[in-house]
Amino acid sequence: MAQKVGPFGGNKGDTFDDGVLGYTGVKKVIVGENGNGVDCIKIEYEKDGTFETQMHGSVTGILKEFELNYPDEYITSIQGTYSNVARYNTTIVKTLTFKTSHGRTSPMFGNTAIFSTDFVMEGKAGAKLIGFHGRSGSALDAIGAHFFASASPLKHIEPRGGFGGNAWDDGVYDGVRKISVGLNCGNISYVRFKYVKGSTSVRHSHGKMSEEPKEFKVDYPNEYVTSVEGTYNFCGDVTSLTFKTSKGRVSTGFGRASGSKFVLAVKDHMLVGFCGRNGLILNCLSALGAHFAPPVSATVAPVPTPVPTPVAPVPAPVPAKKLEAKGGDHGAAWDDGFYEDVRKIYVGQGESGVSFIKFDYDVGKKLVAGDGHGKMSLLGTEEFELDFPNEYIVSVDGCYDKVFGIEAEVVTMVKFKTNKRTSPPFGMDGGTTFVFEMKDHKIVGFHGKAGDYVHQVGVHVSPISKS
Repeated sequence: MAQKVGPFGGNKGDTFDDGVLGYTGVKKVIVGENGNGVDCIKIEYEKDGTFETQMHGSVTGILKEFELNYPDEYITSIQGTYSNVARYNTTIVKTLTFKTSHGRTSPMFGNTAIFSTDFVMEGKAGAKLIGFHGRSGSALDAIGAHFFASASPLKHIEPRGGFGGNAWDDGVYDGVRKISVGLNCGNISYVRFKYVKGSTSVRHSHGKMSEEPKEFKVDYPNEYVTSVEGTYNFCGDVTSLTFKTSKGRVSTGFGRASGSKFVLAVKDHMLVGFCGRNGLILNCLSALGAHFAPPVSATVAPVPTPVPTPVAPVPAPVPAKKLEAKGGDHGAAWDDGFYEDVRKIYVGQGESGVSFIKFDYDVGKKLVAGDGHGKMSLLGTEEFELDFPNEYIVSVDGCYDKVFGIEAEVVTMVKFKTNKRTSPPFGMDGGTTFVFEMKDHKIVGFHGKAGDYVHQVGVHVSPISKS
């Protein structure tokens, strides 16, 4: 079912609505920006197997593109601002930022203003954006979107490791048939993946080959990759990788395990694509992430039985909801994703606020160590450990404030409440307060922004099981 959201912005300009023309998806968005904000938007849609472009507004400045890995990737939400502009004697859209089903975020298009109104457009449960509507004339006066409730089961895990280098994303395929890994001075310097797409094979390679790579073959479609375990050092270089499959096989440990550990896995899903970052000088792999999907029936060998036995359908898992992060708009965005539970929390304090935060999660009674976010000071960290599996987090509250010498607001205090108790406050009260809480839900993951300090924090929540 389609859902119409917005429009947000001014009330002048001519009305437009692309969503009623039968488009099935968006391949590319081109945004025009000038010194006043967004002057136009061009959208490349798919319709009946071909691509058509619609444009709204007027080109008076620079055109910038954001292209999707269509049809596997689609827009799930839009963030933006609008305010009054004297040149147009009306309110127009000032900025636009797009987020996708692969976890990617576009650059911010347009120009910010001190006095502007924020807006967010997204459909229900990660729905797919299929069309735009709004008002336009000499500029983009207002913008809205049509979302379609997508049945896509894809899950995305953000790259784990460092933040430097060039980002890459192979997209989504039917499965993985072969993985090749090369080393340089003990670190992972090169990866090559052989994917399956229908009856063809597709290869992607990343990094620089310094030594002859070693291979791990997967017996697709009878076997598939279920998880990746790895480590990365303090420089942000991936130091080791190990792959596990649906048949219980474990690859050779590529590299030497050292530094912080990460796990790429989604319960009852198969790995169908990789993403990541290469080092700045292309002699290392800086980070690795992955796309997962439920296994298709063809990849599971049937068990012969003399008489078919009816099997009760398994209810689909209830997806987690992502609550918007609160705090200052600075630092690198991070998102641990969501898990079954939170086991332990580490909080480090600096001179002016929370400088470091890290979480240990649980998947299938297995501990998954999350990445650290921010910069740990000489004060180290304080810990808050939950009585897993009998205790879980029901709310998080804290505050953020502008601190002298730091460009944007930082989180100055954070506190966690469980179904049994409340943690001590980590940091000092002061500034704008926030609370994350949803009735009959528990917190199962965190996201935010961080640099030398934690600038933002947000949460993922899921319903509390009644069993």
